[in-house]
Amino acid sequence: MKRLCLALIFLCILSGFSVAAEEQLIIKPQTQGEVTFVTGGVGEDERNAMEAMRVDYNLNLLFSVRGTGEYVSDVKVRITDSRGNILMESVSDGPMLFAKLKPGRYIVSVEREGHQVIHKAVTVKQRTSLSFTWPQEQGD
Repeated sequence: MKRLCLALIFLCILSGFSVAAEEQLIIKPQTQGEVTFVTGGVGEDERNAMEAMRVDYNLNLLFSVRGTGEYVSDVKVRITDSRGNILMESVSDGPMLFAKLKPGRYIVSVEREGHQVIHKAVTVKQRTSLSFTWPQEQGD
């Protein structure tokens, strides 16, 4: 009986660690003004969580290195409206950033440390995806 109780306690402790790990993987939406966005995608679990959230956002951004398929994070992202007003500014926690925008025309500017800023104009009506790639660094 004592062994059974210890086994049950051990299982409860293990399941508690599992729940705590799952809670840390939850990607929380952020809001700036009227723009809600999520960022992440590092590791399989986080990538799966982001993919499950994709349908809730109409602008999907992906960041990678040209020719290698390597994903990058810590990308500075700025979204401005057609008048140049900054609607959102953030640094990505992973290779994916999904934003919820009103239908319209926007400029998405991204910058990876040590590389030039890339600007892309986009018209968001329904779901729109943009990929940003940077050249390989010397020595790669």
